[in-house]
Amino acid sequence: MTRGRDGKIVERLPIFPAPCRTDKGCPKGNPESPRSLMSENERCYEHYRECRAVNQFPDDPVVRRNAAAIRDVEDLAEHRRQEDLQSELLRHAMGMK
Repeated sequence: MTRGRDGKIVERLPIFPAPCRTDKGCPKGNPESPRSLMSENERCYEHYRECRAVNQFPDDPVVRRNAAAIRDVEDLAEHRRQEDLQSELLRHAMGMK
């Protein structure tokens, strides 16, 4: 969304679509299919981060289940980061860019 000099919203020209409307897409998805957490999951993740920060989780089966699921995703993301780093280092060592 862009505003003109008068402060009113200026519609985007069809030949210049928003990034979420292109083939490449947007990291955040689009309004119909966002790539972000729902508000409930956002609160759950925030609770997990707070508990993890102080290393103290409530003795609750739902909290345990959610924490295990979040930890699995964090571990997978870290594993992929390590693989990407190793690949980049290998390419650099072999003189490839």
